[in-house]
Amino acid sequence: MKQQKIWKSFNDQLEILKGRGLLVDDEKKALGYLKSIGYYRLSGYLYSFRQIDSHNTKKRLDQFIPNSRFEDVKQLYMFDKKLRQLALDALERIEIALRVNIAYTLGQYDSLAYQKSQYVDPCFNHQSWLNKYQSLIDRESESSFVKHHLEHYGDLPIWAACEVWDFGTMSMLYKGMLEKDKDHIAKIYHLKDGKHLQTHLHAFNFIRNVSAHHSRLWNKPIIFKANLKGLKEAQWKQFDVAKPFVYFCLMKRMLDVICPNSTWGERFLALLNEFPQTENQAVTLQQMGMISDLTHWDLWKKS
Repeated sequence: MKQQKIWKSFNDQLEILKGRGLLVDDEKKALGYLKSIGYYRLSGYLYSFRQIDSHNTKKRLDQFIPNSRFEDVKQLYMFDKKLRQLALDALERIEIALRVNIAYTLGQYDSLAYQKSQYVDPCFNHQSWLNKYQSLIDRESESSFVKHHLEHYGDLPIWAACEVWDFGTMSMLYKGMLEKDKDHIAKIYHLKDGKHLQTHLHAFNFIRNVSAHHSRLWNKPIIFKANLKGLKEAQWKQFDVAKPFVYFCLMKRMLDVICPNSTWGERFLALLNEFPQTENQAVTLQQMGMISDLTHWDLWKKS
């Protein structure tokens, strides 16, 4: 087991970076970022600027690629921060819309349909979901609408209960719904069936968690991959579903249904122009999974 690394002052941290070949044009500003963001958080963005080991291409050396600049690292950090904010903005709207879709669909059976096993798939671990839901109710027990329904009715109808769901709870219930009900909701978003939307929501939940915890997103490997079958435009076939970019396109698809007059797409395209244009090409949008010019695609022409 290796010995724990020792504490370094901010000045020492900057000297380490310079000693490894990072170009620092303004040391005062660089120190300011180390003090406010932290060396360890920045290291996730510095990593892409480190040289690749010629003996093991999956490993990076401590030395930086020639002409790597602290300013570019800072710009990449700011790009990623804005990217996470855009992801959370889109996913909030998607989450709220899906809550309504689920509540409206299940509510037609029974106001408490979400608690009754006959309205979910027999293979769904309904009790586990109910336990998670109860923990959310307990957490929100002092909220006025929760107290009102519990005191006056003993329980929350689905159109009120859905307000306590988080994205994961919502997407898990969607996964457990009957096929015909899932398919009905999926068709609202011009998808072939509920199984496809289910994979999109699973991936979205992963991205939401990454974004909400302020983790690096721009080149994060996506563990839960979406199924793109049934999406007819040729562009979808070019995407790597293990990279983040395609999921912003999937968000745009859904937002075009949920809020067609939103400027979210315009803001996303504008953010792409803020990606650092590095002299040494250490980082590129292709590493994020971007394909060719989006403006030639109908999906983004609406932006």
